[in-house]
Amino acid sequence: MPRTPVAPDAARRDFRGRQRRRLIMLLTLPGLILGTVSVTAAYSSGLLTRKADVACTPKVVLAPERDSFQIKIQNSNETPGEGARVASDLSDRGFVVSSVGNAPDNIYVKRAALVYHGPKGLDQALLVAAQIPGARPWNDGRSGSNVELVIGYGFHGLSYVPPPPAPLPGEITVNVYNTTYREGLASQVAAELTDRSFEVGAVGNDPMYAFLPDDEAIIRFGPKGADAADVLLQHLPEARQVEDSRTDASLDLVLGNGYAALTPQADIPRPAPRPAPQPDRVARPCSSK
Repeated sequence: MPRTPVAPDAARRDFRGRQRRRLIMLLTLPGLILGTVSVTAAYSSGLLTRKADVACTPKVVLAPERDSFQIKIQNSNETPGEGARVASDLSDRGFVVSSVGNAPDNIYVKRAALVYHGPKGLDQALLVAAQIPGARPWNDGRSGSNVELVIGYGFHGLSYVPPPPAPLPGEITVNVYNTTYREGLASQVAAELTDRSFEVGAVGNDPMYAFLPDDEAIIRFGPKGADAADVLLQHLPEARQVEDSRTDASLDLVLGNGYAALTPQADIPRPAPRPAPQPDRVARPCSSK
């Protein structure tokens, strides 16, 4: 079949189009090759890769003494009495609480707690925050080393610490009271307890006028004196323990008509050796000096 002739103008336009495409390829191809090589070189040299984060090790230092600063406690959650309970627990751990109250209504803390501090109170805040899982320090620029603990909605109690060992007799204060007609009985027993290293407080007739016709004795104690009462009970195993509302760890030994004598010293269990106390330490964040 004979070929259809192409018009001269159309042939010229087709030729010019091919020439333009060739020119574009000649100009673009080196750039693409150069760009590919440049990107590859940049990745190889690390210019376009993310640099690995520099390892950060917090600085661990000795913490300040627990009684060397004061803590203001505010409760921002809806649990009544939470602040008072935390204050009592922290006091038992050796901290000094200056005040307890409710946080203003406009303060909302979602986490367990925030510990506000200034530049001089970072270590103190870290030490307090370590007592509450989920708590964190917050620098609000305040002066001094005292801190403010704000209890939040995520609070579920203080961190667990092993119970302390039973107190030694020298750490227990005992008031000795007589309810019998045997004159001088309180003074006699007080002297014997002193010989056994107890700290003796008041001595005399029972201020509560208890009548104990059959009891050997009763040991009165408050919530903080339960362990001490157990220690004293070893010296009078037939005594009856009675808990009252006192707020300290002192004991009252109230002698009844059934009292005969203290348990012989040789029959008292020897206290277990105590581990050496370990000082508190805190880990300062990397950004802190």
